Amino acid sequence: MKAWLAGLEPRERMLVMAAGAVLAVLLVYALLLQPFYSQHGKLRTSVAEQHETLQWMQQSAATVRQLRGSGQTAGTGLGGRSLLSVADSSAREAGLGPALKRVEPEGSSGVRVWLDGALFDYVIGWLDTLGSRYGVDIESITLEQSGASGRVNARLTLQAPGS
Repeated sequence: MKAWLAGLEPRERMLVMAAGAVLAVLLVYALLLQPFYSQHGKLRTSVAEQHETLQWMQQSAATVRQLRGSGQTAGTGLGGRSLLSVADSSAREAGLGPALKRVEPEGSSGVRVWLDGALFDYVIGWLDTLGSRYGVDIESITLEQSGASGRVNARLTLQAPGS
C-alpha cells in the first residue's frame, strides 16, 4: 500500500489522503456520533414521559390521601341482598340484560357471570358500579373480543365484600 501511494503523483497523493480523511470523519460520525445522538434523543423523550407520569402519580396520591381523610369508602355493602341478586339486577340496570347469559353461585360468597356480545364500555361501567357502590371484588375476569366491534364475551368471578 505504501509503495502504491509513493508511486502516485503528489497531486494524486494529496487527493487520496483528503478522500481518506473525509472517509475517516464520515465513519466516526456514522459509527459513533450518530448512534450516540440518536440514543440521547430517545432518552430525553423517555425522561420527559417518565416525569409526566411521576407528576400524575403524585397528584393521584394526593387525591387518594384526601379521600382517605374524608372517610369515603369504596362501597356500602350489599344492603342485605345476596351477591347473586345484586350482580343480576345491576347488570340489567347497566344495559347488559341481553348479553347476560348465566349468573350462578360460586362457593359461599362468590358468583360466576357469563356475558356474550356485551358492549365493552357497559361491562367496564358495570364493574365500576359493583366496586364503588357495593364493594364487590373481581376475583377473576376473562375478556375476549366478540364478533362485532366494541363487543366482548366475558367470564367473571365476583366476591362479596368482606369475604
